[in-house]
Amino acid sequence: MLEPVVAGKSPAEAATAQAAPAPARASKGTVVLAIGLPGSGKSSWFKRHSIHPLSSDLLRELLFDDAQEQRFQDLVFSNLRSMLKARLIARRPMNYVDATNLTPHDRHSWIKLAKDYGYDVQGLFFDVPLEVCLERHRRRGRVVPEDIMRKMASKLKAPAFEEGFSKITVVRVKQKEAAAG
Repeated sequence: MLEPVVAGKSPAEAATAQAAPAPARASKGTVVLAIGLPGSGKSSWFKRHSIHPLSSDLLRELLFDDAQEQRFQDLVFSNLRSMLKARLIARRPMNYVDATNLTPHDRHSWIKLAKDYGYDVQGLFFDVPLEVCLERHRRRGRVVPEDIMRKMASKLKAPAFEEGFSKITVVRVKQKEAAAG
């Protein structure tokens, strides 16, 4: 089971934590970027909270009939950005992006797009050990090869407020699952 944690706060405190000052102008809404390795629980978290995010896996399924298709990353993400832009133009108040977003470089274009349209940006960081992600992958049909997972884990950088986030919620596995994984 995953629970939100923000800088040592309880889950209840984490849900309302504002760690950076509010922007000078009123925000039109919020863009929430999921950040984490495959198997860290991003999509499951969205399902549990009845949220339908813009998802790179869903887009791969729609475009190529295969959520595992990795050959057309630029095409997938340019379409995903276009979809977010359409939501921002339509002034949708809450927008979620379900992708790995491993590095500040990966997150920069999302943050810039949101801010260009007057939106607040929050990070939803799935801080889940690589071994837990690997174990979860072994139990599901869609498997990212272990060498690729290890490469991705070496690139993963925790989000920072300096990137432009107004709030960062950290989701971790409970001790019991981490010990079992």
